[in-house]
Formats: sequence, structure tokens, C-alpha cells
Amino acid sequence: MKQLILFILLSVGTQSWAQTLTVLEINDTLQRPKYQQFIYLSPTTAVDQAVFVAKIKATGSLKNISDLFDQIKVKAQSYGANAFQFVAFTAANPPEGELILNAYFAEDALLDTNFESLPKNKLYVYGNDNFLETKTQSYKVQGQKQEIASGQYQQYDLSLQDEWRINKGGFTGMTLFLSRQTDGNSYFLNFGGIGLAGAAVNPYVGIGVSISTGSISHVEPNLALLLLHIFTEKH
Repeated sequence: MKQLILFILLSVGTQSWAQTLTVLEINDTLQRPKYQQFIYLSPTTAVDQAVFVAKIKATGSLKNISDLFDQIKVKAQSYGANAFQFVAFTAANPPEGELILNAYFAEDALLDTNFESLPKNKLYVYGNDNFLETKTQSYKVQGQKQEIASGQYQQYDLSLQDEWRINKGGFTGMTLFLSRQTDGNSYFLNFGGIGLAGAAVNPYVGIGVSISTGSISHVEPNLALLLLHIFTEKH
């Protein structure tokens, strides 16, 4: 019989600050995925078709929000999870924040259905994931100067133009030229290297990697989609 274990507290030290992982619920499941992956599930995806694995809370410094995600990911994968859904994020007690995710074991059919509900033909630009940073970052889109603060994101509709030009650093900096992809995949960019921790399975298709190409980085898609719930959209 499946057992439910509540409030298992694990303390984890990371870099120069302490983090706490709290397993709020865990399901004794025998499911084990073939591959190590942790795929973002849209809020509209019917998770009743998945196997619930655990609800996990990470509490830690607001200096690196993506690290809260990484800590939950490692623990959830050890329980057999291969997907997750956002539950809550709070930053009520700076300098600490709290992230809660539900972790699931999902079959390929559900992940294929989930793909249909992901943002299509969008460009997302993210500010710094250090919520304690007060400086803004500047960049240009189609030659127009933009400013973005920590904890913010801005989105652009790729279908409005055939080619998009994103520049960071002016003539001596770096420029990316982006266009719509045939499968509708979106782009996730940042200027500070959010989530540069290796490869993961892209929720759209194939391998998703956080890649730094000079001053412009591609954020790992699963983390990037989660950050849309945590960051504030700049209009």
C-alpha cells in the first residue's frame, strides 16, 4: 500500500548560505523513469494522468532563485520523478525565498499533450535571478533600447516579424539573430547566465541546455518556464 509521509526535513548547505529542503508529501511509488529528466508541466496539463511522487519545498537565499529549483530537482529525481508543476513561490522574508513544486512521474503520452500547452513562437528575456540585486540590465531589441530589472521578464511575439535582432553591449558586445522555428519552440534569453548547470530534456523537444554565448545566455527551457511563475512581467 502506498504510504504518505509528511514533513520530512532535510538541511542542505550550498555555497555561502544555508538552504532547507522540506518534503511536504511523498508517495511510495515504484515508478522509475528511463532517463534523468525534470520536465515542466503546464498548469493546464491534467496531472491526474501522471503518478504523484512528492511535494517539495526549498527555502534559501534570494540571491539565486534557480538554485532553489536545482535542489528540488535533485531530490525529486531521487524519488523517481521526471516532471514537475509549479505550486507556489514567496519572498516574504528577505533575504530568503520559498519555492514549492509538485513532482510527478509522467509517461510520454502526457508529455506530448503537455507540449501543446507550452508557449509558442515567443521570445522571453529575463532579468537577473538575484532578487537582491538593484541594478537593471540594458539591451536592444530591433535597435530599441530596453531596460530590465532583477526578477522581471519581457516577452515578444516572434510572429510579428521575420527576424529579431537582440544586442547586448553595443558594437563591442554580442548580437543574436532569431526567427520563428517550424515547431513553434520559444526562446529564453538572459544576460547573467541563469541556470548554467548543464543539460536537461527540453519540454519542447530534445535536449535543452543553458548555453552562454558571450554576454547573452540561453536559459534551460524547463527552468525558464518555471521562472514565468516567479518573475514579474514587464509591460
